[in-house]
Amino acid sequence: MNNKINFEISVPTDQGFIGRECNNAECKRYFKVHSDSMISKMFCPYCGIQFSNDQLWTTDQNKYIDEVVKEKASEYAHNAIAQMLKELSHNTSNNKYVKITTKVNPYRQKIISPNYKEKQVDSELVCPSCNFRFQVFGIFGYCPGCRSENLLIYDANLEIIKKDILADNNSQRSLRHAYSDLVSTFESFCNRKAALITRDTTRFQMLFETRKFFKDKLAVDILEELDNDKLLSLRRVFQKRHAYEHNHGVINEKYIRVIPEDSHLLNHKAELSLDEFINASQAMRSVLDKLIRSIEKKHNV
Repeated sequence: MNNKINFEISVPTDQGFIGRECNNAECKRYFKVHSDSMISKMFCPYCGIQFSNDQLWTTDQNKYIDEVVKEKASEYAHNAIAQMLKELSHNTSNNKYVKITTKVNPYRQKIISPNYKEKQVDSELVCPSCNFRFQVFGIFGYCPGCRSENLLIYDANLEIIKKDILADNNSQRSLRHAYSDLVSTFESFCNRKAALITRDTTRFQMLFETRKFFKDKLAVDILEELDNDKLLSLRRVFQKRHAYEHNHGVINEKYIRVIPEDSHLLNHKAELSLDEFINASQAMRSVLDKLIRSIEKKHNV
């Protein structure tokens, strides 16, 4: 007897994009992939770990699939019992001692419809290396198709974030997210690159500590190509992000020790600006590019 039930489940898309969720317990972040780009194995654009496409179902998708499976199982069980009773009735139809007559009502199929919508994501990107179409939160990540870290992805994402800031009625809120994303991008990128050259680890949330780390491990100054204005913008983004994360945005003594240029702003709320963010993001691009080139040159990775 064949106990396997085969059926198809249609998962809804958002303008051709299907939600995916990283299967790494330490990541579990959401992204979307266009159906035309869907392949059997993909990389998480945030942590870079590869998974089978069947391991990337979202929580909402799994709930919907479970409901459909339960309904199909109920229908199968009902029909299997009905067939068994029908055969039993047939087998006893000519028996003069025992005759069983059965009547089973047809199964009333329950229509299961998805009761969720795919999430709206910050950025829609096409990988310059493999033309993979995907959508992600944040500024920087891997291509899910080829795991590329091409900086053109970084550029495209920044353009979208700048448009979002300009369109937001509360630009300071958008800028807080953008400043935080920029620092998080730096930290995760440096973590990945550090893992290629050493087993030593550190937290890459402090700009000059990171500079010292790569000077020691790679003999390269990641900040050497920045002029004073670009470096100051980048330093301010790091410290203002820290101020908003830990001190409600208020500039304190710790901030002033790192940015003495802003000593006149002590105890004032840190002001965020699009110009500062753009300058800092351009500076960071130079830093990331410098790090990529240095590692490729000296370690052939």
